[in-house]
Amino acid sequence: MSESRLAIPLIRVAVVEPGAKAKAAEGWRTAEIGKAIVFKTEDLNDYRTKNWDSRVYDAMLLIAAVEYCDKALKRPGFGWARRIELQLPVHDTSRWQNPRVMECVATALKFLTGDEWKLTFTAAKASVDSNLGQQSLFEWGDPGRTITPFSDGLDSRAVSAILGAQGRFDRLIRVRVGSKADDRPVHDRKKVPFLNIPFSVNMKPIGIKESSVRSRGFKFTLLSALAAYLVGTHDVAMPESGQGALGPTLIPTSHGYEDYRNHPRFLRKMEDVVEALFDCPIHFRLPQLWKTKGQTLAEFAAIAFEPDEWNKTRSCWQQSRNSSFDKTRRHCGICAACMLRRLSFHSAGINEPKENYIWENLRSDRFEDGVVPGFTKVTRAMQRYGIAGALHLDHLAEMRSSPLHRSRLKRHAWQLAEQLRMTTTEAEEKLSGLLEQHDKEWKAFMKDLGPKSFVSQWLA
Repeated sequence: MSESRLAIPLIRVAVVEPGAKAKAAEGWRTAEIGKAIVFKTEDLNDYRTKNWDSRVYDAMLLIAAVEYCDKALKRPGFGWARRIELQLPVHDTSRWQNPRVMECVATALKFLTGDEWKLTFTAAKASVDSNLGQQSLFEWGDPGRTITPFSDGLDSRAVSAILGAQGRFDRLIRVRVGSKADDRPVHDRKKVPFLNIPFSVNMKPIGIKESSVRSRGFKFTLLSALAAYLVGTHDVAMPESGQGALGPTLIPTSHGYEDYRNHPRFLRKMEDVVEALFDCPIHFRLPQLWKTKGQTLAEFAAIAFEPDEWNKTRSCWQQSRNSSFDKTRRHCGICAACMLRRLSFHSAGINEPKENYIWENLRSDRFEDGVVPGFTKVTRAMQRYGIAGALHLDHLAEMRSSPLHRSRLKRHAWQLAEQLRMTTTEAEEKLSGLLEQHDKEWKAFMKDLGPKSFVSQWLA
C-alpha cells in the first residue's frame, strides 16, 4: 500500500444491537443501538404504513450510522478524503448484500462526501417489531401525492407553500427533516405523518470531530424517498433553488470538495439506491432549479398565509454560540448562506428586520462596526466566513460573461442535460438564464450597499 494511501484518515465503525459485545477485531469502534443511535418509538410509528417492512427500518439505521461515521472522523488538514468502513446489522441480508444495492449505496456516498466507503451488512438478531410500539394506522397507496422535505429553511417553507398553492393542499406530504420539533398545523384534527426524524445520533462520548457533515444530503433525500415508498407515490420535490443546488459545484474550488447535496447528479444516484433496495422507482425533482432564491421568495410572499412566515425560517450556517445575542439566536448575517438570504430578500423587495442578524448593518465601512452594539465575538474566523460568502456570490455572478468559465459552464450544462433528460442546448440556455438573473440581483444588491460598504471593500 502506498504511503499516500496510508496517510488518508481511516475509521472503522461496527453498529451493534443493544447489549451486544464489542467487535473483537482491533481498530474497530462500536456504535450501539440505543446509545450511539437512538430510535424514538413514537416518531418511528409515524412512518408505519401498510407498505412498512424491515428495509425501511434498516435504511434509517444506515442513515444514522453514516451520520455517526461522518461526524466521528476529522478530515485531514492536507486534503479532503477519508476512508470509512461501516458494518451494519440488517434484517433482509439477501437484499442488502445484493451487489447492486451495495454498489449503489457506496457510489452515492462517495459522490456526496468525497470519501471512500466500504459497507458490510450482517444478519440482525432482534426482530424489527422489537424496536417499535403499536403500529400506526396510516393506510396509503396513492401515486398522486407529492413528498417534499420540510425544515426551518427558507427554500423549504417557500417551495412547500408554492407546491400547495398549485393544487389541493392535501395532496402534498411534508417530511420533517430539520432538527426543530414539528411545527406544522394539524389540518381538520387529522394526525400528520412523518412528524419528526425518528432517530438521533449521540456523539457525546467522543464528540463531533468533523463539522462539514456532507452526509446531510444522504439523510434528507433517503428519508424523503422512504416516505414516498411508504405512501405509495413516486414524486419527491426537493426545495432548493438554483443558486443553492448548482452554485456550490459551479464555482471552481482550490480546496475541499464540491458540495453536491442538492445537485441533480447526486439525486439521480439516490434514485438508483432506492430502486435497487425497494424495487420502487422514485423521481427526485427540483421545481425551482432554474429560479433564484429571490424569485422563489417572491412567489412565496405572494401566497404566504402569514405576512411574516419567512421570519420563522433559518438559513445561517453558524452554531448558536457564534450567532447569539442577548440570549436570542440570530442569523450571523455574513456567511454564504446568510448573504444569499439577504440578497434574496432584497431581490424580492421584502424588508427583513435587521434584528434577525448579528451583522445588522452591511453598509458599514468597517466590518466590526456592522454588528449589533454589545456583540463581543467578532473574530478573524467570522471575517473569513464573510469574505468567502461574498466572493462566492460575486464569482457566481461573473461566470456567465467570463470567457475563462465558458468551457466549465458547457461541461456542467452537458452533465445537467444528461441527468434532467433535456438537450445540451436547453440546459445551456436555462443555466445561462439562471446566472443572468443572479448577476442582475447581485449587482442591484451591491449597488444598494454602496461602494464604502465593507462588503464592497472585500470584493475590491
